Amino acid sequence: MKRLLSTLLLASFVCANTAAFADVTLATEQNSSQPQPIIETLKGGKGEVNTVRVFEDKVVLVKGNIIKIAFAQEFTTKDLKEGDKVNFILKDNLQTKQGRMILPVGTQIIATAVKLEPAKSFNRNAKVLLSMGDLLLPNGQTGTISAQVNAKDGMLKRSGWNIFAKISEWTVGMLGVGAGAGAAIAAGSGAVGVGCLAIGLPIGAGVGLIVGSVTPGINYHVKAGKEINVVLTEDLDIIVRESL
Repeated sequence: MKRLLSTLLLASFVCANTAAFADVTLATEQNSSQPQPIIETLKGGKGEVNTVRVFEDKVVLVKGNIIKIAFAQEFTTKDLKEGDKVNFILKDNLQTKQGRMILPVGTQIIATAVKLEPAKSFNRNAKVLLSMGDLLLPNGQTGTISAQVNAKDGMLKRSGWNIFAKISEWTVGMLGVGAGAGAAIAAGSGAVGVGCLAIGLPIGAGVGLIVGSVTPGINYHVKAGKEINVVLTEDLDIIVRESL
């Protein structure tokens, strides 16, 4: 009886494991039947991610890739409102190092201004959050792109060097005012002109530095053709057609 029971238990164990092994084999066969993409690299990619996955029916530009786009028209934040559309264009073909076309020159990208912070006092520059949306290829093919300006906060704004230049202009300009004031003091009092100029120059520079530091910041203003870098926030799928 004990021998019969042992035999039955052994048979049950073998059957159960055989079924499990069969399931594993079937799953492996199913996975291996799925087409594996060819991995290529974005030409001129500037991000930590430069991967492009190539399938039979589509090309996938992986999330994290950085691409360069250009303003299609002159742009300024001065009169911009949230919800306004901003048009961009590709000035060059977007392709892989291996020579595969992803998006051709002339492809249009339509962005929306979703958040706007106007220029404020104390040199706080205007900045805008642009959400890339519609994609229009020269052959009429359309799609959707998820991307934002390649910045820590995703906002488009002028650099700190522009503020430095503006403050410098105020400081230099007020140096002339200070020098003039010093000369006027010298002429009125009959004092030695150099000494009065020495007094006037620091005063003018100080006033210029203060005024330049508290004036409003700068609006973002560029001409058509100015290029910026944007980073993909989602994979971009491009369906393969006979011609792009």
